[in-house]
Amino acid sequence: MMLFSLSFLQLLLKFNKRFYALISVLVILVASTDLSASTKKYLVEESFGYYIDANTWAVAPTGGDTVFISSDRTKALKIRNLKGSKETPIVFINFGGQVRIDSPTAWGALTFENCSYIKVTGTGDESCKYGFLLSANTCGLGFTELSTDCEAEFIKISHEGFMGICVKKDYDGNPPSPAPVFSNLVIHDCFVENVTEGMYLGETKSPGMEFKHVKVYNNIVRNTGRESIQIANMVEDVEIHNNTLLNAGMDNVGSQRSLLQIGDNSVANVYNNILIGAPAHGIINMGKGNNVFTNNYISNCKGMFIDNRLFTDVNQPIVVSGNYFKDNTHSEIIESMNELNVVVINNNKWNSLIPFFLNNSGSKSNHIFANNIHTAIDEIGFTNEQENDYSLAESTPVKYLLLGAPGGPEYFEDKKNNSKNTKSAQIILSSEMIIDEKEGINIYSADYLVDEQGLSLDKNEHASSEIWKPYYNMDYGPYHIYFDLGRQYQLTEIALHDMQGIADMEVSIGEPGDWQEVFTEPCDEYKSWKRHSVNVSSRYVRLTIDESLSAAINEIVLFGYKESGNLKSADAETEEDKTLKCQNPVSKSLKVSIDEDLVGEYNLEIFDLNGQMLFTQEYSDYSSSEININLSNMDLKKGMYIIRYRNDAGITRSTKFIKQS
Repeated sequence: MMLFSLSFLQLLLKFNKRFYALISVLVILVASTDLSASTKKYLVEESFGYYIDANTWAVAPTGGDTVFISSDRTKALKIRNLKGSKETPIVFINFGGQVRIDSPTAWGALTFENCSYIKVTGTGDESCKYGFLLSANTCGLGFTELSTDCEAEFIKISHEGFMGICVKKDYDGNPPSPAPVFSNLVIHDCFVENVTEGMYLGETKSPGMEFKHVKVYNNIVRNTGRESIQIANMVEDVEIHNNTLLNAGMDNVGSQRSLLQIGDNSVANVYNNILIGAPAHGIINMGKGNNVFTNNYISNCKGMFIDNRLFTDVNQPIVVSGNYFKDNTHSEIIESMNELNVVVINNNKWNSLIPFFLNNSGSKSNHIFANNIHTAIDEIGFTNEQENDYSLAESTPVKYLLLGAPGGPEYFEDKKNNSKNTKSAQIILSSEMIIDEKEGINIYSADYLVDEQGLSLDKNEHASSEIWKPYYNMDYGPYHIYFDLGRQYQLTEIALHDMQGIADMEVSIGEPGDWQEVFTEPCDEYKSWKRHSVNVSSRYVRLTIDESLSAAINEIVLFGYKESGNLKSADAETEEDKTLKCQNPVSKSLKVSIDEDLVGEYNLEIFDLNGQMLFTQEYSDYSSSEININLSNMDLKKGMYIIRYRNDAGITRSTKFIKQS
């Protein structure tokens, strides 16, 4: 058949040149198609609104793209309707340090609504284990509505709201038919504390949205008002393993006082977990069958309770095998009221002076009970509970070494005291950082300089968008734009993508009104990255065209690191956190708020975007942290201006304000 097809094709090619041309074009297109096209990078800062969706940027994130959430972000985020792909999810990652979202009036701190193929990871900073620290009114992290295929890792939730992690859509027991399915839920290496429900996975009522292919592992959940983890409607391929669950049921509410609850319509393979401390049971199983519990350490609770609910697969067993029950306080270690499934209870060990098993099912034919041993059981200890290091202590017996979450310190020793992290990394730029000093007179906006931040310079990936091109001639020149990076950085490299205009572009640092040239790029090579090694410190980076519009640059990439440590303690601020703030927009007067530690003797200065000083005033022995500046006597046109704080100690702070007419 293949020979016939080739011969037939050759015959067509011989007699039909148009067909040949068409095939040639198709071959060229296929050969030139890069199926692994460059991914894009996006930055979410404090200035962004509550909702993030396909309309947030000109081009929406898709599979393989990365969304960086700035460490300056403190307000809640709800991400809606974004979809990655099975092979390449959209990755959300902390950037520039630990992201601390604290929104007491928001339902959730970080919520993904109707999203699919998403990975949220707190691995963006080497100074801390959990790159996100989340707190809100009700929920820390949520995958809600019809979301599916989501992963969460290295996230800490610490608040007094109802849920730590919530993954469900409520149908009140009446879902559409067929029921919606959430596939491939993965939650690992997270830390949840002080909430009511640690992880609320699946609607409690059945039937409901169904979950398939679920993995929950390496998590630490402690000090919860109700269950550490509860699941329901998890119908296929569910694993819960190597979690450390501590001190559940602290609110002592009815039947919700246990550490782990396997709810109705659920299967589960539960193994290698540590469950310590609850007024009720360590594990409650009300699953449908195919529920297997092995090699778990269950201590200081009422042991285990087994029952059945609305959904039961009588052909699937419930197996409790090889577990350690230590210091359990009840009339028995395991009670069963399941009369339908085969229940296998064997090879377990317990040390309390109480009976091991009570069959309250009313059936004597569905329980298999063998080789359960009453014996001494060693106590599990942790490395440093005061510092939330729940790795197993060095004295842990070998038989327990596979149990529980990996643990480890939350913050790493060489970073604890705000020591410098001098590892250079790309500083993701966005159009929101650009201040155009000649706003409105561009052919191609300066936004084109930052629209391809995902390119790899080491792989020699080239920018392809338009160059930044001001007006048609230099009549309005020189032209300047600058980037406000949001804080002070030590810059190690500035890379410009040259499109060969053969004209100079000057790169400067400093601040509005006080610029120092770093280098001048001649722009003399076509489609080439010009990589300039630098060793300068600045919050602002300025580009200047003052010779010719032929200075053709279509992307800039910065590398460096924050000057002060990435880690911010909960009760202390670094020098960089002492800020200058002002109201926006303004009309006749400008109210300026100065951090109390910066009051005293200082100057306030106002500049236009060209760097021309329009106002300066010295404030001596001024104790108030709020200043009102009268703008009525200044001939300020409508637009954007810079206000700068400067004192004799060399500390400067700048921020922008907008003057209305």
